[in-house]
Amino acid sequence: MRDIRAVLTSTIACASGGDWPGYRVQLAALRDAIERTSASGDETVRRQLEILGAASPEHDVVGCVAELKALSDALGADTLAAEAGADLPPAIDLRGLRPPEPIMRILDALERAPAQPLRVILPHEPAPLYDLLRQRGFRYSGHARAQGGFELLIQPH
Repeated sequence: MRDIRAVLTSTIACASGGDWPGYRVQLAALRDAIERTSASGDETVRRQLEILGAASPEHDVVGCVAELKALSDALGADTLAAEAGADLPPAIDLRGLRPPEPIMRILDALERAPAQPLRVILPHEPAPLYDLLRQRGFRYSGHARAQGGFELLIQPH
């Protein structure tokens, strides 16, 4: 099964780059991946997929990408983690903290409970954190939130 997050990211990249044949292929793959999860019964997710399927994205690239991001939010981290078979804790909101405090809190939480998944909300994508996580044996996935910020799920390998 293809990872929903990866397919969604590819769909957004195709839309942003104006690759409309690729967009349509990715959107079909995204729809198939979602239909294999419990999210397929979610009314908001179904509505977002209908909008994306009926739209002419080449005429409104910005709107198309916004709808894809809204779909990402509608799916939420819980659905994406359920696809991976994970139980998720509530997200810890680290927006508003000054650097390096968010990274320090993340590393501290992982040190205290290294076998547990950790969900955090940050003001932006934490690219400098990724190498530190890999070095410590963690995998991660994340997405930009339509309402602002970046949500990150960190799990042990």
